[in-house]
Amino acid sequence: MKNPVARVTHGALDAVAEPLRRAERTGRTVAKAAREVTRVDGRASRWTEHRAARREELIDAAVAAVNEHGSNVGMDQIAAAANTSKPVIYRYFADKNELYRAVGERVIGQIVATLRTTSVGDDPRSLLHASIDAYLQLLDDNPQLFRFVTQNRLLGGDQPAHTEFSGEVSAVLTAALSEQLRACGLDPRAAQPWADAMVGFIRAASLWWLNHPATMTRPELTDYLVALLWGGAAGVYQSAGRPVDARPGPGVFAALPN
Repeated sequence: MKNPVARVTHGALDAVAEPLRRAERTGRTVAKAAREVTRVDGRASRWTEHRAARREELIDAAVAAVNEHGSNVGMDQIAAAANTSKPVIYRYFADKNELYRAVGERVIGQIVATLRTTSVGDDPRSLLHASIDAYLQLLDDNPQLFRFVTQNRLLGGDQPAHTEFSGEVSAVLTAALSEQLRACGLDPRAAQPWADAMVGFIRAASLWWLNHPATMTRPELTDYLVALLWGGAAGVYQSAGRPVDARPGPGVFAALPN
């Protein structure tokens, strides 16, 4: 069975080409045929716009269904949230995986946009704190969506979703760390593995927190992760001659009661 997207594409191309073929058969001028092509092309453009808008509506419905039913949501529940049927959804998405990928792309896009707008000047510790806090805030606001993204194969085909998830976020951190290293006179090539390690560390800890929310508040987890990551980062800055304090903030590591 031909892919529905391919059917639409081929149909649009045939519609545009048909006036020119008729012109050849009947002897009409190319100018007249071109005007007809323009009308057909306008219809194709409107269909493209409608299709894009409808896809966004269906992604909205999928997000709502995930938030309501959890990360194991099914297509029947998504169709109900969209007030439509599964066959209608498959007019706009080739299959369930394509819809799930679109949801994953939206969630990851929100994370990346948030991290890119996080700016606290040149203080690397404040940048680390702001980035982790912004990430955990998004996760706290959308726990089911984050579970959905990380447990499904969304963006990478045969690769687990967390691989693509980590790659997108790591790219943002790599750029920020590269700037920090250059400012210290250090080789920025070290930024990539550093960013990858940070993303894996934070992702694992945050997913643990989703399953144990009563263990720590979000601000407590933020301070805890910052203290652990900053200990290593401070050594990098100190080696470059920057006077930074590697010690964790007061009260982050609580002492046992006497």
